[in-house]
Amino acid sequence: MKFAYMPDTHFGVYDQQPPSPAEAANAFDQLIEEAVLAEKLGFDGIFLPERHGRGETFVPSPLVAATAIAARTSRITIATTVLLPTLYNPMHLAEQVAMIDNLSRGRFVMGVGVGYHEGYHQTFGVPWERRGKRFEEAMAVVVKAFTEDRFSFHGEFYHFENVQLTPKSYQRPRVPIWIGTHSTGKPLDRALDYDGWVLWTQPEWGESEKWIAATRARAAERGKPNWTVVLDQDGWIGADPVALRARHATRWLREARFYGEHDFDAAINPDGDISKANEAELAIQDFESRQWHFGTPQSWIERIATINRRFRPDWLNLRLRTPNAGYGPAYPTRDETMEAITLYGQTVIPAVRSLTS
Repeated sequence: MKFAYMPDTHFGVYDQQPPSPAEAANAFDQLIEEAVLAEKLGFDGIFLPERHGRGETFVPSPLVAATAIAARTSRITIATTVLLPTLYNPMHLAEQVAMIDNLSRGRFVMGVGVGYHEGYHQTFGVPWERRGKRFEEAMAVVVKAFTEDRFSFHGEFYHFENVQLTPKSYQRPRVPIWIGTHSTGKPLDRALDYDGWVLWTQPEWGESEKWIAATRARAAERGKPNWTVVLDQDGWIGADPVALRARHATRWLREARFYGEHDFDAAINPDGDISKANEAELAIQDFESRQWHFGTPQSWIERIATINRRFRPDWLNLRLRTPNAGYGPAYPTRDETMEAITLYGQTVIPAVRSLTS
């Protein structure tokens, strides 16, 4: 199992006005510093999301962020989890990805998804309707660009005649491609067509265990025994679990409600009225049973060892920051975030590797 860290691109309060120049620049600096520190501490990967048109998102472009991180690191894998191909001209996207892969000397993974947020498409004037078909066409063009010399493509949304991508990606025949989805049916079928599956918010662990095992078996039947499964855990790490929970759970609960408000297709929308303490507490307990943890290094070691035993993920991503809820306890400072990354890197990851080696 490899470990990734997501230097989250949110730094502001939900629905705030655009950040000042200094706020945006400082956020980008912090994002890169978090990635550099994660590499230094032994993390295997840096994962980057894509979000647009939201005031709280100070670093919207994962490809620009990946380029900056590639230039400042030398070992760590850099992945988008996930990028939305439908927001790009697919030849331009393939060219940008190939450049990052060459800059990093083969350290890039292209995680992609159809997307859940209509506003992201609206930002770029891309229709929300038929986004699944648009996604499939975009990916077909991207793969042809990586793997063929010159090619033509004529679909419903994209038309290219006798074009070529140059230079190609550093990795041959192409960069690895993961599909992010929380859905069965067609979305998960797409993941089986490529190299891996990003499952961010897990349902109940018993259900997850069966789902992951069954999907891995389907991949193996397609001749992909090394097909990649990527999972995530959110929360915070420190010496006092009670204080950590009181400090950070409100922020994570607000993040979960945001996704629920935008019809995110996963078990993420909190049940009940989270403005009421008793209903918020029940929602927090539910998420703690499967997705969040606020604990000591030792409790994190135990939780991750359990995740490894039950799900055998190829990658486990750890995420600390979310948008600022705009209410509740203070938002984590830069120094607090760096300290938490350090605790994972110096104590949790080495211990889990020792237990699972």
